Amino acid sequence: MNHKNTLPNTDTAIQQWLQYLQSEQAAADTIAAYRRDLAHLTRLYPLPSPARYAPNHLQFALGQLQAEGIQARSLARMLSAWRNFFNWFSQHYQTNYNPTLHLRAPSGPIPAPKILSITHTEKLLNAIPAEDADAVAWRDQAMFELLYSSGLRLAELVALDTHPFQTPHYQSKAWVDLETAEVTIHTKEERQRTLPIGSKAITALQKWLEKRAELVPSAVLQSPLTDMDSAAALFLGVRGQRISPRVIQKQLQQRAQQVGIPKPVFPHRLRNSFANHLLESSNDTQGVQQLLGHANISSTQSLSQLSDEQRAQFLKLHPRHQRPPET
Repeated sequence: MNHKNTLPNTDTAIQQWLQYLQSEQAAADTIAAYRRDLAHLTRLYPLPSPARYAPNHLQFALGQLQAEGIQARSLARMLSAWRNFFNWFSQHYQTNYNPTLHLRAPSGPIPAPKILSITHTEKLLNAIPAEDADAVAWRDQAMFELLYSSGLRLAELVALDTHPFQTPHYQSKAWVDLETAEVTIHTKEERQRTLPIGSKAITALQKWLEKRAELVPSAVLQSPLTDMDSAAALFLGVRGQRISPRVIQKQLQQRAQQVGIPKPVFPHRLRNSFANHLLESSNDTQGVQQLLGHANISSTQSLSQLSDEQRAQFLKLHPRHQRPPET
């Protein structure tokens, strides 16, 4: 029987699973241990249905539990319990989805989740350049805001063009549209994601685009076809070519040190922080997965799959989206 349309809430599903184990004559101590292990997960992420859990929830939960002092051996046992529960749920309710599928049991100490607190994120991004700052300063601000605002991968940020170019010799793979406040990305798997850009990222991008020509070599200004990749690129290095991932990493770490963040800050940490902060505030697992471009949702990862209500809610809850003044 297909139960997809009658999925129970999380507490009910857990109780059903434990009753199933009891009917299979599992030991009482085993059932009690499973109950405790799942209670740790639901305490950290009390989502309404097992179908709403994403791998990020489980990964961050393991890190938070490690930070609370739980040892690696106990964490491995917990992950095993979670995996058994989600296996049962997937089979019993025919969801064909298990968020533990690619998670590995820890063999040693698990590092704390590689995310920034909202306080540290704001400290990093609120170091806004002066109005008359040079092009590099505003380029960096726009890059950092966009990484966090849209949850981009480093390679996706590097690939962005100022707008979609289509010529016999060059075709854009990713671009921004400031009028619609969206960034569009095509991946090598032929999937597409169209993501919202928060208002603070829009402001930084506008300032950067005003100054971008300062980094464009005169040869490219005179004849863009001489280097179409540089002419199209949204973000440029100081020599006027499409910026390299290494430069972004270096500039981000330098900013983190300047504002006094006592931990390494890599581009992927901003992506993880975006996901975690949005999951905590929205509890919309599928929506966040679509924004991140996780392939297990659909072959087309597009914001157009989200309802207008979901989109509005994401922008409302995003820490870097400017709320309109109340009237």
